[in-house]
Amino acid sequence: MAILLKDMEPEDLLKALQQAAAGEMVLSEALTPVLAASLRANRATSDRDISQLTPRERDILKLIAQGLPNKMIARRLDITESTVKVHVKHMLKKMKLKSRVEAAVWVHQERIF
Repeated sequence: MAILLKDMEPEDLLKALQQAAAGEMVLSEALTPVLAASLRANRATSDRDISQLTPRERDILKLIAQGLPNKMIARRLDITESTVKVHVKHMLKKMKLKSRVEAAVWVHQERIF
């Protein structure tokens, strides 16, 4: 799995993709502070109940956890990118998460899917 930023240098992107293909977890360096803050946050995960989400929001959360950007999620689900953004916004609010990166980390930590 890889969580990468769009503005990576081509060489770094290629290296990260090769690492991910080899089964390694790859994160952009710029995401380290976000992840660290997320892990330090003292939020009870008991407040996060996946059943609060609509089936579509669960589908989108699963794809976010796989590292897909909104554009790819939209294509895969045959909806518009703006519709994906609305679902992401609602899902983050319901689950009390700050970002899609935090959502992906939570899904993997809690083994949601």
